[in-house]
Amino acid sequence: MSKWNLSLAVVPALLLSSAVSAQNSMLRGKVRSTNGTTLNNAIVELRKAGGGILSQTVTHSDGDFTFDGLISGEYEVEVTCSGFEPRVERVAFNHAAMDNFREILNIEVMVKPKPDALLAAPGTTFVQDVPKAARAAYEKAISKLEEGKSDEGIALLHEATGIFNNYFNAYYALARELFRTGKYDESLEPLEHARQINERDGAVYYLFGLVMFKQQKFAVAEYAFKESTSLNGNSPASHFYHGMALIELALRASDRAKRAGELDEAEKEMTAAWDISGKKLAVVYLQTARIYEHRGDKEAAARSLEQYLKADPDSKQAPQIREAITKLRQK
Repeated sequence: MSKWNLSLAVVPALLLSSAVSAQNSMLRGKVRSTNGTTLNNAIVELRKAGGGILSQTVTHSDGDFTFDGLISGEYEVEVTCSGFEPRVERVAFNHAAMDNFREILNIEVMVKPKPDALLAAPGTTFVQDVPKAARAAYEKAISKLEEGKSDEGIALLHEATGIFNNYFNAYYALARELFRTGKYDESLEPLEHARQINERDGAVYYLFGLVMFKQQKFAVAEYAFKESTSLNGNSPASHFYHGMALIELALRASDRAKRAGELDEAEKEMTAAWDISGKKLAVVYLQTARIYEHRGDKEAAARSLEQYLKADPDSKQAPQIREAITKLRQK
């Protein structure tokens, strides 16, 4: 899975410039992915137009951020978030500095996913009133995980859930880290705790689907990814892996009609993943090639592989893919 930053704590703001008049305007904003999903924990920097940083914060509930106590003039708002392209927006307060008038501006910043982050897990948006001690242990755990100190991070996540037994983010982060380190069976217990706390979060089903897929329990994985897409239809990763699970089930189906139906559904899911990703998820071509090949349409499979190479000409798999194209076209 991609890097997760689930902390809701706000980075302490830097001091604003020492203007003495009309420091009473406010800038409020929301950060979204281009697919419409709000993004928590994105870093937002406020600059005077053409100048240095005035203040910094992170987005919290539903991707929101606020800068208050601003003087009149033009500003730049730069948003950075793991897995997304940086984005800069310019805003301006229209009142004169001596007016002593409180102006409130509202903006929405749209950020594009990086091509290599399109298969990142769907985000979580569950907000809880967490005791300070539990939150402190959780935030320290996330820092340790980001430093590559997995054992310390896991221990701190256990500490956080011990303090607050209904801590969704801590259970989810614990399950994710156990999955990342290959401890698939161990990840299921904290994942089930997270599901019981919030069964309407698509990211929980997505992670459960990944665990089942790794264990080759494809029927259960298909169910989990289907639930994830129903709860978070804007996640290309959920659609992509749902399609992959359907392909695996089709390959194991003894009934021809069932096999054909699962391949048809898999193709629809791959199309959905492609469209939602902004037509950038090139690995979709590799999976559609599998679908066409198993239908017996070798030429369509070869063309799909060629489209993949066109989209990603520097792929490390390019030699093997060219060899596969040659074999598909052999009489």
